[in-house]
Amino acid sequence: MSHHPLSPGANTLVILDACVLLPSRLSDVLFDLMLDDLYYAYWTKDVEAEFLRNWPGVHPDAPSSGPKRLKAFQRATRYGHLISGHDDAGLISRVSTRVHENDRHLITAALVLMHGLDEEDDPHLHKVIIVSDNTKHLAVADTRKLGIEVVKAGKFLDDLFGAAPQRVRHAIRKSLRDLSNPPYSIEEMISALRLHGAKATAMGMGNKLPDE
Repeated sequence: MSHHPLSPGANTLVILDACVLLPSRLSDVLFDLMLDDLYYAYWTKDVEAEFLRNWPGVHPDAPSSGPKRLKAFQRATRYGHLISGHDDAGLISRVSTRVHENDRHLITAALVLMHGLDEEDDPHLHKVIIVSDNTKHLAVADTRKLGIEVVKAGKFLDDLFGAAPQRVRHAIRKSLRDLSNPPYSIEEMISALRLHGAKATAMGMGNKLPDE
């Protein structure tokens, strides 16, 4: 039985866009939430290529560390992250013409996950979500008609916090423990959460992380 709080009694399948993987503190939290079994993370080869292409511009202080960071993401999912078959013409034809051409792979990848749920006893209990801060290119309303949610990273974090605040605090505490060289404070983490739009999560953290 899954313990995914956004899909009680079922699974939350999440496609992470490159734009939410590139910011280090945001991706730290996203992966620690995944490792705490709050959702399953997926992406495509296109996302990996975009991540590596944009890493030097986002991280000019460490331009060559993108491949190492990506490898850490892959290990975190035990290499079960990659979606294939999303370039099928039948899937592409279902994507709204309002979706930007460069982002259609995210919608078709989500449709692959949707098709996989057809084998479940209660597929309607599961959720398929695309987490991207580039929602204007993903035709949110049209994509929702396919049964796929598109949300920004801040809203996704806030939704998880609203559903399972203690588990989210636990995951963020792990992120802070891992950031030891140099150390990263709770105040800095709260600022990062606010920066990425997770205002409710930031507010709910207070000025310290309470024990479980």
